[in-house]
Amino acid sequence: MHALPESRSSAAAAAREQVELAWFGGVCTGDEAAFESLFRAYAGPLHAFAYSYVGSQTVAQEIVQDLFARMWERRETLEVPRSVYAYLFSATRNRAISHLRSQRAEQAFLARAVQAQGTRRLPSGAPQERDLEAQTLEEALDRAVLELPPRCREVFALTRNQQLSHAQVAEVLRISPKTVQIHMGRALALLRQKLRPWLQG
Repeated sequence: MHALPESRSSAAAAAREQVELAWFGGVCTGDEAAFESLFRAYAGPLHAFAYSYVGSQTVAQEIVQDLFARMWERRETLEVPRSVYAYLFSATRNRAISHLRSQRAEQAFLARAVQAQGTRRLPSGAPQERDLEAQTLEEALDRAVLELPPRCREVFALTRNQQLSHAQVAEVLRISPKTVQIHMGRALALLRQKLRPWLQG
């Protein structure tokens, strides 16, 4: 399977960005259809990004719903941003961090993670056992990602989960693309270390 030529990929991204800017502009003027389109396009990715911080599907959903609700309430005073994805991901990040600070959810998660680490691995064998082992690996990966240093976790979530480029991640987090690359390399190294028992088979 061949990758799309850079020109076509860039053209598609630029066209998509123009559509999103038009949606955002519509929100500012009270266009409910534009608001619905923007919500449908970003609710899923933003929910996943918020979850990478708070570790709760319910809280992540509340963060995203509150973000869009406040946008609609403040629509008459909103200004169309230069980049819609950067605006929405940055706003979601800020809300997730505020939640962690106010509710001390990070400490609660660490306590649960320590308890969960006592889960014993099942040996490879019957299909059901392999399925359980795969589930255990997935849970271990989720824990390992949430235990990454904050900046590494942000970069990993945006790059791997949301499939943003290093340049886009740099724009969301307001850091340089080189710094994004450094944090991504560190995140992958830490994840390999934490998941070594599974990677060694």
